[in-house]
Amino acid sequence: MHLLVTALLALALLVCASRAECAEPPAAGKNAPPDAARAAYVGDVVARARALRLHEDRTWLRLLHYRKTLLGGYDSEADGEPFFTAEDGNSDPEAELAGTLRGFYDPTPPQGKIQHPFCRFPARFDFLDSKLSLDKSLLPVQRCPKYEDFKRRLSAKKVILVFSSYYLNNPASAFGHTFLRIGKGDGEGRDLLDSGIDFSATVDTTNALLYAFKGMFGLFPGEFRKIPYAAKVREYNDFESRDLWEYELGLTQEEVDRVVAHLWELGSTYFAYYYMSENCSYHILGALEVARPSLRLLDGLGWPVVPADTVKVLYENPGLVRKLKYRPSNRTQFRNRLERLNDDERDAVALVMQQPRAPFPPELTPAERVRVLDTAIDLADIEASSDLLKKREDMDQERAATQQALLERRAELLVPSETVEFAPPFRLVPQSGHDSTRLGLGSGYSRERGYFHTLSFRLALHDLADPVQGYPDGAQIEFMPVRLRYLIESPRLRFEHFSLVRVQSLTPLSRFDRSLSWVVDAGLTRTQDRGCRDCVAAFGELGGGFTIEPFGRGLTLFALADARLYGPVDSGYFDVLRFGAGPAGGLRLRFTDAVTLLGTGSWLYLPLQEPEATWNVEAKLRIGFLKDFALGVEGKLEPEAASVEALSYLYF
Repeated sequence: MHLLVTALLALALLVCASRAECAEPPAAGKNAPPDAARAAYVGDVVARARALRLHEDRTWLRLLHYRKTLLGGYDSEADGEPFFTAEDGNSDPEAELAGTLRGFYDPTPPQGKIQHPFCRFPARFDFLDSKLSLDKSLLPVQRCPKYEDFKRRLSAKKVILVFSSYYLNNPASAFGHTFLRIGKGDGEGRDLLDSGIDFSATVDTTNALLYAFKGMFGLFPGEFRKIPYAAKVREYNDFESRDLWEYELGLTQEEVDRVVAHLWELGSTYFAYYYMSENCSYHILGALEVARPSLRLLDGLGWPVVPADTVKVLYENPGLVRKLKYRPSNRTQFRNRLERLNDDERDAVALVMQQPRAPFPPELTPAERVRVLDTAIDLADIEASSDLLKKREDMDQERAATQQALLERRAELLVPSETVEFAPPFRLVPQSGHDSTRLGLGSGYSRERGYFHTLSFRLALHDLADPVQGYPDGAQIEFMPVRLRYLIESPRLRFEHFSLVRVQSLTPLSRFDRSLSWVVDAGLTRTQDRGCRDCVAAFGELGGGFTIEPFGRGLTLFALADARLYGPVDSGYFDVLRFGAGPAGGLRLRFTDAVTLLGTGSWLYLPLQEPEATWNVEAKLRIGFLKDFALGVEGKLEPEAASVEALSYLYF
């Protein structure tokens, strides 16, 4: 009987093994299903995606960074090939969608360092899965360890856009900079443990002219990078003394996860970096747009794309900004501490900076000595950071010794430091400033040409007479300002001035800050003197000097040593080039943040030329109304010309 049962069981197993439906289905992700079954499913899901026209969905277009072309087609701003699965995926959203779906189910092992599409494009998968309910059991890849590690390290609970204030010593950051902070939500005081996501150009030159050329024409690749937020704070807050403004975005956890998934995708590509358009701020907003279909971020930008304008775009989307936090730079913190000290305490700060172990004046109390040391430690950190930026290795050891001595003395005083509150200075908050592009219209009278109308235009950003709200008080950053006149009595349009870029930095001297003030300018201008009357010449200007504010920020006085080169001109060396050097300077009265009187002048010695010298004097009174409108009166006096005019300015 036992033998009979065994024989029957063996026969049953043999018959079952010969029938396909008795075979055990392969485990998902281990043994791939038959190619024919997978191919049939992929064909079906691609057909469903086309029927739903998902390639026209706004989220899909944003995930691939497509933009409409002039001919009505599409072109992706991404330039790295691993970002696309179809041969023409950079210009055909439908082909790329089909290629992406096929890629998810392609059992072919990835080549080299390029990951399988399922692991490379998690945001795309989530979007398509939400629309098509994809069969995950058919996927040849089930886990993505690198992406999972990326998410684990970020532990994202919130997304913060960070604006780093203007830094005139670096052309790439003169207009400010924006990047992302991915918050873990660990609570106040632990945000330095977060990660920063930065988009920046991969630069291959230190030549300023070559850098400007390649940056203007998109010849640098721009890439997204994950950097510890503490390193970004150290770079901007400490090394470059730039204030940080942190805008926490009102995103849900699902939207935060979507942004993180897309940032991972962007790590597989690069974008041509254009300094004035597709720059850090532009692509940061592009990454944020995938969070929510209703967001309109890039649509609100003009040209050029200025980081401060991208902050304003956030507020054009109601409810997007949840909270604003201000992180002052080390220099701002030092100035705040210094303002709280009396004269004796300031004298003591100067003393210990020169002799770190010098005894304190006996009249200082322990609390006052603590304030002195805390302020001196801040100043020593600023000076050490400046040496690092300038690569002054000879000063490293001396600075380190000073810092060490000050810290040791501070540790000996068992008195807690005074809590210094840094309320956000809302007069400097970026979104409160006037818009960057400016159009000016006016009329005036010239001693030589009679009555005229004026047209002026500037692409960006701010000059010393503009309303100061939202901008650094002593900075002028102008990109492509141009001025034309239409002469009424002898009707014709006449060019007056054009600057490619004009940057001026006025840093007031103080007991603890001896920074130079400086100006750089280049472009075309009309000269008005005996040697070259009504000449239009190319010019370059470089100057340096000092600024003082004897009665506070209401009155600013500055004096520079200036050098200029002109050409071609009717007089000068070889009747082509003119070189001049001499003093330049001026004063500025700030009656309020919106009312400014600015007077400037220069005198240039022209060695071995005719005439021997030339000069000019200008005065401007400008009154701001609301945020983006101003009225002004301006006058100019030169050896062979004099004019006065009234203008209205519109910022947009």
